[in-house]
Amino acid sequence: MAQQTQVEPIPPGRYWITVLGRDNMADFDAWIRDMHGAVQIEASSLDQEANPPVQFIIFRVPEGRMPFLNPHQFGFPSFAPPNVTSIQDVEQSPVVPGPIDRLEQAAGKAGELASEAVLLVLAVLLLSNR
Repeated sequence: MAQQTQVEPIPPGRYWITVLGRDNMADFDAWIRDMHGAVQIEASSLDQEANPPVQFIIFRVPEGRMPFLNPHQFGFPSFAPPNVTSIQDVEQSPVVPGPIDRLEQAAGKAGELASEAVLLVLAVLLLSNR
């Protein structure tokens, strides 16, 4: 998902953002109140078990409104297509290695073993010349 790097002001559209830490969450909530309708919350969830706590927010900036956001404190929001309804929709799943990945890993291990074998042969040759 693409990040919106224009945040001064944020153009109209639908976005998601994760806010980390209680202080930032309180500041983000205050920012929403200060925007007086320029930011409309569609969904929000809170994970208090995470360290730091994480708040996931889907928000909309309506046409004709262009709020400013502090990206240094909150980060950049990401565009939220209609299929994004929760944090599970934007979390990245672990990469499952495919056949090419496994071949590259095997080649890397074979190269390491070949290097070790060359070093072993050199050590044996050096010791036998004594």
